[in-house]
Amino acid sequence: MKIIKLTESDLTNIVKRVIKENSTKDYLIDIIKEDGVESASRLVGGTKNLMKILKIESPMDYLNLFNDLNVVRSKEESDWILYRYKPKHNIMVYEQKNGDVYVNYDDIWSILKNDFGFEHSDVRELMKVWLGEVYNLRGVRPRGNQLGRRHLVV
Repeated sequence: MKIIKLTESDLTNIVKRVIKENSTKDYLIDIIKEDGVESASRLVGGTKNLMKILKIESPMDYLNLFNDLNVVRSKEESDWILYRYKPKHNIMVYEQKNGDVYVNYDDIWSILKNDFGFEHSDVRELMKVWLGEVYNLRGVRPRGNQLGRRHLVV
């Protein structure tokens, strides 16, 4: 094992770099929550760069960005549970009556398909696992269609 001696200046520079990297990650995550994945990706030159900066190595790492969605019951549709960061921008809509979970295609489904190379059925299975573990939704049918206008703004 090799021992490396660091000066106080070296240590200060390392700490500053770590703080800068963490602030950049936090900033990008805030953009994802506020404006969507596409906006954050544009800032850093594409989804691959975004994944690298956020240190996302697996599809589950990506899904875990969405572990803290606000969960609210729809005022317009009594059997709908909405998952979102801000009103009128739903990431998911759970229709309890039929067991379907409509997933925002742009923010989640397309990333899993296009950037991680998953087939539609693989995305659905991964979503089932994630929804069960994080939101305690078991036995649901994730749907990767575009959320209809009605699903987005409720």
